[in-house]
Amino acid sequence: MIMARLRVAALLALLLPLGTPALALDAGLQVDGTAFVLNTDDGRSLHGADLIGAELDLGDGSTLRIEGVRQDPTDPSGDILLHRLSVRMGDGAWENPCEAARDGTREAFPLAGSWDSEGRFHAGGRKFAISCTSGAQAKCVRFGYKPWKAAADGTALAPLYESCVHMVRADYCGDGKPTTREGTMIDIFDRHGIQASEAGADFPFEAGWSPTGAVCVAHTRIAENINLGKLALSCPRLKDALGTDCNEIRAGALGALVFNRSR
Repeated sequence: MIMARLRVAALLALLLPLGTPALALDAGLQVDGTAFVLNTDDGRSLHGADLIGAELDLGDGSTLRIEGVRQDPTDPSGDILLHRLSVRMGDGAWENPCEAARDGTREAFPLAGSWDSEGRFHAGGRKFAISCTSGAQAKCVRFGYKPWKAAADGTALAPLYESCVHMVRADYCGDGKPTTREGTMIDIFDRHGIQASEAGADFPFEAGWSPTGAVCVAHTRIAENINLGKLALSCPRLKDALGTDCNEIRAGALGALVFNRSR
């Protein structure tokens, strides 16, 4: 995940047709959903694909360039824009910073908000993250947990997004320490019509998740990485919420917003 601040100087250059006047560097750069938006001094608003070719200073000496923008074919609403990015390396070459996701994509998108050192997500504000499709943040947005929106029943999705990120990473204590293994299949569901369980009995209930991590855990996802005994020691708040007594009903009563099954 590449972190940057929303600031005017972030837009270094916009590669427009020859002869087009340069954009003023006091134009405002924002993030709307999964799109960059540049509001210029002359009243123009450049959005999404309008910014192909733009170079952004990430504040640490790195420069990121937007090579392409397309709608996510897995998102029926058309909300999600996938960006093909490249980063200028020390030798001047441009390379894609993203690893391939399970569906083969090596794309990314910006998302307003930030994560603090305690593993909590803060929506909006003057910061944004760029998450590759192989990362937990982008996966949860593509699952439908779009933190800038609400579910059909009016429920704000930011807390479900935060819960989902902990779930995808098997970050049981919610402290930013993942225990999953790349490529592990999980079955995700919630009570707000975003995701429905599709697994059979061969996928037993794993855990219920809240914005602060798991609320109870029936079994850990990757026992080689952490088992229930070690989890009780590393996350004392969960010690009385581990084992087969953890199910969807109990997890819901404990405040879970998102649930999963795994094997």
